[in-house]
Amino acid sequence: MKIHTPQDEYIDRKNGKFHLELFKKGFEGSPNSQVIAEFINQDVHILQVNKAFTEYYGYSQEEVIGENPRALNSGKMSLDFFVKMWDVILDPKIGFWRGEIINKRKNGKLINVILTINTIFDDKAKPRYFTAYHIDITDRKNAEEKLKESEVRYRIAYERANLYGDLVVHDINNILQVINSSLELSSLYINSPEKLNKINELNELSKKQIARGVKLISNAHKLSKIDDSEINLKKTNINNFLKEAIKYIKQSFQNKHIQVDTELGDVDLYIDANDLLLDVFENLLINSIRHSDNPNVEISVKVSKICENNKKLIKFEFKDNGRGISDERKETIFTRRKDFIKKTNGMGLGLSLVKKIISSYNGEIWMEDRVKGDYTKGSNFVFLIPEAL
Repeated sequence: MKIHTPQDEYIDRKNGKFHLELFKKGFEGSPNSQVIAEFINQDVHILQVNKAFTEYYGYSQEEVIGENPRALNSGKMSLDFFVKMWDVILDPKIGFWRGEIINKRKNGKLINVILTINTIFDDKAKPRYFTAYHIDITDRKNAEEKLKESEVRYRIAYERANLYGDLVVHDINNILQVINSSLELSSLYINSPEKLNKINELNELSKKQIARGVKLISNAHKLSKIDDSEINLKKTNINNFLKEAIKYIKQSFQNKHIQVDTELGDVDLYIDANDLLLDVFENLLINSIRHSDNPNVEISVKVSKICENNKKLIKFEFKDNGRGISDERKETIFTRRKDFIKKTNGMGLGLSLVKKIISSYNGEIWMEDRVKGDYTKGSNFVFLIPEAL
């Protein structure tokens, strides 16, 4: 299909003529930028530009007449792209090119244009004139980019909402099942005085499940806040939060023998963080306790300064003597994908929350075996966070 351009009415292709004066008179009223250039000694020199060109690119007619248009419109066009376009323009069988390019205004601002080029050849098939027609599509491009960004944000928010919904529903169902079973057993024991201790145990179990549900909802809320808003960070003392977290887990698991050894050094350590740092420590400690079959839960916390790639970092290591995590599950333990949710036993949002918070501190976290090569000997959660200046 032949593409009609605004210059066509001034071109006599059959006789190889271009009505230059007629074109000069006609193109001044065009709302789009137009250029007429002439080939002289295998080079191109601008003969005339219209008013729209001067407004569009910021040059006066005096500044561009006689100049090479390639020198003026030097945007992000790659050399390979330009050579390919130029070969088409100089081909007597084609002499036409149209495409989207990025040009540069006089003030250096980049702009998006649809550029249409016609070459007029003489009777010896040599290029004689060069006409260029520009349509500004910068606003359209910007609108398209904003639309793409909105679509991406919407998709992420939608997927995140679905994930959080699945997580909460799955874990809350597990909690309700435990409470329901406790109530059913209690109803069987209620008329048996010798079963009073058992009823008290079931009552305590239900209370713990309710507390777990409250914590789960709180964690989900914190995850959404991290995703939807900026996190305000301040210089934070690591030692204070760690001591508070250890105190909390010992109060919460009084029926278990828990030993937490810390290696912090003699100097207080600081990172840029906020109150959510307490949730990081609590969730890692709780994870070690809940996933341990040992009567004596042993946790070792080591915090040290390191330097990597000329960056000062604080390294955290939380080692436990729990049942550990197999290699195939190490990659999914933080992500909580839907397929992973179905395979777990209501592990809660703890580790998802931990990763989110550490990422908001510009840190990273991963998991190792406490004893290299044998995951059944326990886990080691390692994370790095930049040291506060």
